[in-house]
Parts: sequence; C-alpha cells; structure tokens
Amino acid sequence: MIEQDRKNQSPAEEKGERTSSAAPPFTKRYYRVDEVAHYFSVSDRTIYRLIDTGDIKAIRLRDCIRVSAEEIREFEDRALVVF
Repeated sequence: MIEQDRKNQSPAEEKGERTSSAAPPFTKRYYRVDEVAHYFSVSDRTIYRLIDTGDIKAIRLRDCIRVSAEEIREFEDRALVVF
C-alpha cells in the first residue's frame, strides 16, 4: 500500500525537491481489508475480527468491505501504546 503510494510521486518529489503542499500519508479514501492487514502487518482475519468487534469501523459495498483512511488513522491513535 505504501509502496504503491511512493510509485505515484511527482517528478519533483522523486528528485527530493519540496512541493507546495505536504503529501498525505494516505492517498486513497478507502482501503480493502487485505491492504489494511498489510499496513498493520497482521492477517486479514485479524482485521475482520477487529471489524466484527467494532474496534475498526468499515463500510460494505455489496460484497466488498472497505475501511476509510480516516478510520485507519483514528484506530492507530486509539491503539497507540506508549511504553
């Protein structure tokens, strides 16, 4: 997911030049369950379980489950553990 975002960089970003606006960490609005699992380095089943328990909010479009980029950020903030 992150690797795909890097492939879509502008020529200025590839050269290391600054652009006028900071690139957001998430370029898509919604992600598939397997993309979210890859991002968190967990299994798909773990993400489905988090969705079933209500820890991660998701939407269903027919047979497809999608998680918003905003929800991923919020989940990270909620799940952040400081040692």
